[in-house]
Amino acid sequence: MAANSTMAIARVALPKGRMLAQTAELLNASGLGFADYNSKTRIYRMQSDTVPGLIAKMLNERDIPVQVAIGNYDFGICSSDWLQELLLRYPSSRVYKLADLDYDLNSIYMACHAGAFLTQDDITGSINDWRIVTEYPALAESAAFRMRLKRFRIFPLWGSANAYPPENADLAVLRSTGDEELHSMNLRAVRRICGSNACIIANRDRLESVDLSPMLAYFSKMINRQAGNRKNAEKMVAPVQKDKVYRPSEHKLWLALADGHQQVHTLNFLEKTGIKFQGYSPDNLQRRPASSIDWLNTKVIRPQDMPQQVANGNFDLAITGSDWLLDHLCQFPSSPVEKLLDLGFGRVRIVAVVAEAVPANSIEDIKELIAKGKMKTLRIASEYINTADRYLRDKHIQRYRVIPTWGATEVYLPEDADILIENTETGQTLARHKLKIIDTLFESTACLIGNSRSLSLPHKRGKIDKLVSIFREAIASQ
Repeated sequence: MAANSTMAIARVALPKGRMLAQTAELLNASGLGFADYNSKTRIYRMQSDTVPGLIAKMLNERDIPVQVAIGNYDFGICSSDWLQELLLRYPSSRVYKLADLDYDLNSIYMACHAGAFLTQDDITGSINDWRIVTEYPALAESAAFRMRLKRFRIFPLWGSANAYPPENADLAVLRSTGDEELHSMNLRAVRRICGSNACIIANRDRLESVDLSPMLAYFSKMINRQAGNRKNAEKMVAPVQKDKVYRPSEHKLWLALADGHQQVHTLNFLEKTGIKFQGYSPDNLQRRPASSIDWLNTKVIRPQDMPQQVANGNFDLAITGSDWLLDHLCQFPSSPVEKLLDLGFGRVRIVAVVAEAVPANSIEDIKELIAKGKMKTLRIASEYINTADRYLRDKHIQRYRVIPTWGATEVYLPEDADILIENTETGQTLARHKLKIIDTLFESTACLIGNSRSLSLPHKRGKIDKLVSIFREAIASQ
């Protein structure tokens, strides 16, 4: 696409999800509208309806600061918490906050379970080894140092940090609108770490080397529209869930169940086992569903976090995908986690994918393109960062860079990556985005994983064997 005479081509990364509606409204009001940027769109690449030369891509908001920092985009709109997290980890990142925007107002809190009654002084003055779970490990570590905690451990998560206290963590660092929302999650604030809001960010190198003043003028309009017009709209707060808090018991098993997209598939399988779970239905999801087996406690967390949490000993068992187990074992080959049973549902393929226009139909073709100098440093985007790293090393590709993503990976080709390592069920989504599969790494299905230390304990081994037997019967009945 050619730029017009008054403005250079500019690329902007826009957020999907909860920030989308307000961001789209502000863009339209400022003259930077994108007709395809709405909650119903299945299009990730967009052109401005009003500004020639302006193109956009819709990304997961936590990916936007990284993509702007590495220069794939000139500008981005994201929540400032993810920008702060990036800059704490990589202070020299080439990303700059142009301005704050007056929506998506939240804070990052350090919180404990509502029944713990901890204060900041209690934590600071204690010699306890505080277990902190979070999606924001850099912000959590910075807060812990500022609070002068004597001993602490931080456990990074993909999400659902509110599910872990008090059984599996003492503290959670997470985003919240305030006390009411924390209360709805059975948490209580210990310390407010920082504020968070929507913001406009830019790549420093592009600002210094390219005339982007027309875009800056449009962003100024956005900022001026909000100046002096702060609206603290009343936020919807979920009702308080009266989850039962299970106290640790050496004679009970802990089983992790999936939330998100895998919940429905997991629930369908569990119904075949005859075990009842109160609080694990789509219309009544609680973090600690009650099981009809008196020696079985359950908790709902992200499937991506399950192998690490089982390895840590927070759970004896978990139902997750074998893709996430293998990704975990790529990073920690001696991890005390093992597959106990293949459950057979949720079948997907983990594949290597390139754009249709790339003249390659296999990974060997990619190696040939590299050898001929048509590709230099190979960029590979994936949620499975350890699997991707292992795959490229096994294929003897020497110069590559793995780009971590948090979903919607297909959007990265061809502009921001050369190859994806992605999961696919039918391949239709890949084809719709004009992508093609050049290799299949492995097939993945849901599986039951267990902690090897739990398996070695006689008082737990019998219960685990009983549960495995129940699951086997359910598989046989399908």
